[in-house]
Amino acid sequence: MSSDAADRPLRSDAQVDGATGRLVGRVAFADRHWIDRVIGYGIAAHEGALFGIANQILGTLTALLLTVLAVSGGIMWWRRRPTGLLGAPLPQNRPRFRIGLVAAIVGLGVYMPLFGTTLVIVLLVERVVLRRIAKTRRWLGLGRAASS
Repeated sequence: MSSDAADRPLRSDAQVDGATGRLVGRVAFADRHWIDRVIGYGIAAHEGALFGIANQILGTLTALLLTVLAVSGGIMWWRRRPTGLLGAPLPQNRPRFRIGLVAAIVGLGVYMPLFGTTLVIVLLVERVVLRRIAKTRRWLGLGRAASS
């Protein structure tokens, strides 16, 4: 049998003999492997069950403030961008990427294949498609739009 308490640190498992109904063994949360306990505490905090209402208020405030940050950032960008342009900084003639930054991005792309695949797709779309369309190239700030 297993308890299914909302607060994970309160959960426990019990083994019962089906024939006699006698308790054969019990595993409380404190008896579990330390990794299982750490993950249990993390899930309980994430679900808002660890500290009760205080945990739920903190999670709600975090979500609301992240929403305000995203919306206000979009509004500030919209108000400050040049008319008819994306408003991204102009590209440098020769961008300087430190070898550590490139290695970190490649490492993350290998470690998280979906992230790496997305990076490759975006790079290919920018290099092959977006740079060939004059209006898109100008709007994105990828260089001067050639009149063609």
